[in-house]
Amino acid sequence: TKWVSADEKLATFLYFARTGASSRMLQERFQRSADTINKRVIHIIWKFYTILHMLVGSFYQKHVHLPPDETPIEIKQNSKLYPYFRNARGAIDGSHFHAW
Repeated sequence: TKWVSADEKLATFLYFARTGASSRMLQERFQRSADTINKRVIHIIWKFYTILHMLVGSFYQKHVHLPPDETPIEIKQNSKLYPYFRNARGAIDGSHFHAW
């Protein structure tokens, strides 16, 4: 695989991703061995994963903040709300859920 250009690696992966071609079909199409094809596809998948992980990880750390663990004072002091929301951590689509 060291003799295979980055362009050819990417082309192989894109062809695989677009058509869903089998390893054998990729071997025939690009005239490479099974080992070369498999290493090539895995290499590109790993690169995409690394880039995606960096982008999503930094986005998540910067923009996603969990709510505090403490029950808000407004709920603690309201006898009507407290029994229903004392163990609630947050809301998904407007409905609270227990987190224990």
